[in-house]
Amino acid sequence: MSGKSIGRLYGPLDAPKTMKVLLIAYINNIELETTPGFDIGTDTKTNEYLAKFPLGQSPGFEAKSGFCLYESAAISLHIAELNNDSNLYGKTSEDRSIIMQYIFNIETQIEKHCVTLLYQSLGKLESDTELTEIAYNNLDRNLEIYNNVLAKSNYLVANQLTLADIFFYFSILYPFKLVIDDERKTKFANVTKFVEEFGKAEGFPSELINAS
Repeated sequence: MSGKSIGRLYGPLDAPKTMKVLLIAYINNIELETTPGFDIGTDTKTNEYLAKFPLGQSPGFEAKSGFCLYESAAISLHIAELNNDSNLYGKTSEDRSIIMQYIFNIETQIEKHCVTLLYQSLGKLESDTELTEIAYNNLDRNLEIYNNVLAKSNYLVANQLTLADIFFYFSILYPFKLVIDDERKTKFANVTKFVEEFGKAEGFPSELINAS
């Protein structure tokens, strides 16, 4: 690992979960080594990888000290904690609590239903009309909350970019590209605008926010 790097992030560079971590590192002026060409299907199954990340998940983070983390949320929160000056946790304890509330909702609700829809669309999950309806109903219920908040601000918390925005963006980026139809995009117009405008005000490099 290079002298300036704090560690290595294992994962495809164009995967939303990897990009989420890399964007947080970029905002916090933290250097991470990456693994271009990382293949989830093979690289996560090697003995070396499993020794560091027993569940074989991607991304995985290995610090220069040898400290290892899996689960993209845990890695993201760890990297965010390394520089409090960026205010990614907001400015107050109340901000931080609301941000964590969003993160837990995104991890347990938004992503759950998005994965169901995406996997059916990509053929990784058998098509099931009832399951699709349940996923859309639950996703709509959650998106309505976000849509209402984004009607009043371009950000979810404290009228500034926080972890809540970053987690939300990367959880719905693929669904909005692949499975959310125009009718829903119109219904949740504020969420649609959020996805389309994310990072423009901050001038983030396109490779950090545009998954292929």
